[in-house]
Amino acid sequence: MKDEAIEKIPFPGTIRELWRQFRGGGSAAHPFVQFFKYGLVGGMATGVDMAAFFLAAWFIFPALTETDLFVRLFGAFGVAVPVVDIDQGLRANRQLYDNLIAFIFSNTFCYIVNALWVFQPGRHSRLKEFGLFFAASGVSSGAGILIADVLVRMAGMQTSVSYIAKIVASVLINYVARKKFVFKS
Repeated sequence: MKDEAIEKIPFPGTIRELWRQFRGGGSAAHPFVQFFKYGLVGGMATGVDMAAFFLAAWFIFPALTETDLFVRLFGAFGVAVPVVDIDQGLRANRQLYDNLIAFIFSNTFCYIVNALWVFQPGRHSRLKEFGLFFAASGVSSGAGILIADVLVRMAGMQTSVSYIAKIVASVLINYVARKKFVFKS
């Protein structure tokens, strides 16, 4: 079901109009501006996801190796990140737990910001909308996590590299699913 008012929002013709659409909610923005805002929120949510994942991989379910990009990056700044010497299977399991923790934090953040700034909520009740938002994220993240697991378990990839593959695989589906099935716009 299309909302005709949303379809008729013109592309911003001036900087002032672009700024107005950028600041407003999803129903007040041309689809191009909305997609740009969605990308910004996705970048912020990825930051939340990365922070939650690597903190969990560091402190909760240790899964980092001494050659891991994250460990080397922090080492370059003089921060010693403790690593564990575990087999790939256990590391893959711990990575899964760390990804699940990150998923909860980043998707809660992403839902709130998308509902407030990018899309127009109201197609469903808040609870159903939140559930559908997580379901869409779950499907795409599940595929990404599966890829990450295979990369660690079978190819011996670094935790950081498998994490990046997870992000790339999961981002591709979310915009369309959220725009078409979760929110009004």
